[in-house]
Amino acid sequence: MKTIIINVKTSEKRVAVVEDQKVLELNIQQPKHKEIVGNLYKGRVIDVLPGMQAAFVDIGIGRNGYIGREQLASYHLSPQSEKDKNIAHFVRQGEEIIVQVTKEGAERKGPKLTGLIEFPGTSLVYSPFGNYVAVSRKMKEEEERDRWRNFGKTYLEKPEGLIIRTACENKDESIILKELEIQRSRFNSLIEKQKLLKPPSLLFDANHLVDKILLEHQFEDIKEIVIDEAQEYKQIKDLLGEEKVSFFRGKENIFSSYGIEREIEKALKHIVWLDNGAYLLIEQTEALTIIDVNTGKFQGKENLRDTVFKTNLAAAKEIAFQLRLRDISGIVLVDFIDMKHNDERQKVIQALRSVAKEDRNRMTIHGFTSLGILELTRKKTRQDLLGILQTSCPTCSGTGRVDSAETIAFKLERELWEYQGMDYDAIWIETTEEVKQVLLGENTNHKKRLEEALSFRIYVTEIVSPRHEYFIRHIGTIDEMKERLNNRS
Repeated sequence: MKTIIINVKTSEKRVAVVEDQKVLELNIQQPKHKEIVGNLYKGRVIDVLPGMQAAFVDIGIGRNGYIGREQLASYHLSPQSEKDKNIAHFVRQGEEIIVQVTKEGAERKGPKLTGLIEFPGTSLVYSPFGNYVAVSRKMKEEEERDRWRNFGKTYLEKPEGLIIRTACENKDESIILKELEIQRSRFNSLIEKQKLLKPPSLLFDANHLVDKILLEHQFEDIKEIVIDEAQEYKQIKDLLGEEKVSFFRGKENIFSSYGIEREIEKALKHIVWLDNGAYLLIEQTEALTIIDVNTGKFQGKENLRDTVFKTNLAAAKEIAFQLRLRDISGIVLVDFIDMKHNDERQKVIQALRSVAKEDRNRMTIHGFTSLGILELTRKKTRQDLLGILQTSCPTCSGTGRVDSAETIAFKLERELWEYQGMDYDAIWIETTEEVKQVLLGENTNHKKRLEEALSFRIYVTEIVSPRHEYFIRHIGTIDEMKERLNNRS
């Protein structure tokens, strides 16, 4: 059973899902990083690309969204005889269309869009242009599944579609019909609303954090919901009843009180220690995530093969957990410790899958490469934890590396040689202490050799900087230089 801790009384909204005193999920929403997946927009088609069978749509967020031909409502509802036609047959540049965001954009990519709109509810997902009825596979009784298929056929109007959630199982149809009517009414209201708006415009904000979390978790699986804001508490209590909802009254921050602040700090670190002393090294880049498995302090008790296998088995379970906790998506490459036997590799994959079953985001394991690297992908629905809470280092531009003191000193030396034979007899340079030491050399011998070869005096003063750099402050006579340096003091 899960406990949901909700911290929403400050500007940053946070939700943690906890089970057996372990944080399974963290959902953090900052004003500048507000999620847009699920949002509906009235957009304008900016460009149609027949060669890519795609179009770009301005939805008013600064980056144009991307929509493929198959995601256009006009394509989806067209006769089979027209399915092989080019995208230009279904949409044109300048056209106004209603779209929904299915995938967050990245720093250099716009969001992914669809015209096949969905309204998720507690018991069903309503799709105005879906033209299908789907029933949750978790419903085990075929008779119950048939009941809900017939429900869809009875109450849907073409071209509507419906996904019946597991929550419908054994419920009265009148209750579900009421939810369907609410969703249908919501869509019709949006259609009327969009007639009054010019594109690009936001039609529907699907990202009220608390509503989203409650939709993502079955009520039966929730042990307790604890929240620290009175108005939200009242709304959840009215919706779910008092039995599972409680208001946090402590003076301490609710996340601190439940030990979640420490878990957030851990989730931002590169190194993750396993219980047996082994560890993972997690490196996230824009293109992919690389995870390296190391034995660390774990030495095993039997032999090397056994030590490697047990380390990889524990690592596989932790990796699936970390991907969910950090919300890492896209391509993931895992460098397990080399295993020679295929049966051990398959057991490691199975351990990964067993934990990933609890993850709502679909994970696809593609297998081991010839180099022993496990390839997998995880579906992206929102920005990962690292992207929300951290930003690229302004010093290294996110690379994690900066030029060494030696590199900058040698670059400076090359530039000084370009001044050889100049009309002035002194130059003043400001740089960091480390670069200065390299340039001067032991007992300033290197500087003396340079002055002799270049025929001018070199004055070096220090600056404090997070990165190694230098500035040529003045070129002139020795007297001018001394005066400037004295005034600087």
